[in-house]
Amino acid sequence: MTSFSLRSRPGGLSGGNRGPNDNSTKTHLENISDLREVKHNKQKRNIAPLILKNRPRILVICFSSCVVLFFFFFLSHNLPVTNDEADSEDKKFAPMGTIVYGAKSKGDDTDKLVAQAITAGFRHIATGGFHFEYNEPGVGIGWKESGVPRNELYLQTLFVSKSVNNYGVQNCKVEGCPPSPDLSIEDQVHLSIKSSLHNLQTTYIDSVLVHNFRAKLQTYEDTMAAWRVLESYVDRGIIRHLGIVSVHDRDYLIKLHNETRVKPSIIQNRFHSNRGYDVELRPLFKEMGMSNQLFWILTGSAGGKVRNNNVITEIAQRQGVSNQILLYSFILVCLGGTPLIGSKTLLHMEEDVTALLRNPLIWNDEDFTAVANVINKNLIKNKI
Repeated sequence: MTSFSLRSRPGGLSGGNRGPNDNSTKTHLENISDLREVKHNKQKRNIAPLILKNRPRILVICFSSCVVLFFFFFLSHNLPVTNDEADSEDKKFAPMGTIVYGAKSKGDDTDKLVAQAITAGFRHIATGGFHFEYNEPGVGIGWKESGVPRNELYLQTLFVSKSVNNYGVQNCKVEGCPPSPDLSIEDQVHLSIKSSLHNLQTTYIDSVLVHNFRAKLQTYEDTMAAWRVLESYVDRGIIRHLGIVSVHDRDYLIKLHNETRVKPSIIQNRFHSNRGYDVELRPLFKEMGMSNQLFWILTGSAGGKVRNNNVITEIAQRQGVSNQILLYSFILVCLGGTPLIGSKTLLHMEEDVTALLRNPLIWNDEDFTAVANVINKNLIKNKI
């Protein structure tokens, strides 16, 4: 049998000893390469007129493709957030606190007291922007000094219109301050948020509440004008939640809830007898999904009633707390409210956190009824 080997062939593909026809083979390959180049150049010359002839159509196709890609990108980043996505995003931020440290009337001690409150265990801090009784920059310094990361804290502030009592601009340190007296309600909101971000040393605010002074509501039109601007900050992630202060009018709240796109998450009211302790409104707050923050707890009528009351003292001693902490616990555990607490010593702050968060008091029906009867017997309707 005859065997063949590519390696044994002269000038074979294996690259052995070249034979006498090597030069002709090389010339042949070069000719093939020249033919391919000529053919390629001819194709290029044939394509060029086609491109020029169809240039408008090609441009339209390219433009259309860009438009489609743009809208795909835009829509993919602006679709409504699903509940699962919202839950996932919320995990990056601190939740609302079940108790709140109120920084009102702390003056030059604000930074020290806020840092102490956070050290004691408070995580939700309430302050105010254009409000003359708050030192908002002090809150920014205080949380920074605490060493607790920003996303573990819930920072809340106020928008106060110039038409509302308590308005003050001592906290305004940014460009545009002091604000012009002719500033529109919309521009007041923009300047207030800019100032609060600066004062609080943060890129976002967990909640902004539209402030009213006691029962004197600003006009509904002004509230809505401010709310629309605040909603735009929620859309951009600069504000997380919105709320309102001192509204005891059912119809007002229902209208606000129905006509806003970003619903109020917080209602902050006085816990006081002259407003019936909101007994009739508290079910509405719950129905609307609003956290009910309460202030004037110790300084108002309820605080006066429990301070030296024998029934309250007996229950408090049995629970191992002060009469004041018993009242905070009554609001938190029995009514489902969120007390604003303004303690000014580290010891009291630690007592607050221990009795209300770490080792919450246990209530029975008898004690609840006894405390409700001391403050206002109608509060029995609000038991959760």
